Amino acid sequence: MQETFDFYTLIIIITFLGALLFLAFFINKKKDFFKSKINKNRSIDIISSSLLGGGNRVIMFKVNKNNFLVVSSKNSISNILPLNDIELANTSENN
Repeated sequence: MQETFDFYTLIIIITFLGALLFLAFFINKKKDFFKSKINKNRSIDIISSSLLGGGNRVIMFKVNKNNFLVVSSKNSISNILPLNDIELANTSENN
């Protein structure tokens, strides 16, 4: 059995796909605004994250006013090191 699509169904499908594309474009344009609203009440901020190679990763994050460094790898336990503001100032001055 062969059914034909009428013009009304085609218009609804094209309108729906156009609305989805517009919504995706709008969300992509305003993603920073949405991120700031969603992350407003977070107490943990990730300052930086880097891959060291060989499955090793280093993450620096801030909880309230305390800074921490996490060094993790595939084959060992992660290490969490508290950082002082003096250490952070020294590393930023050296760069």
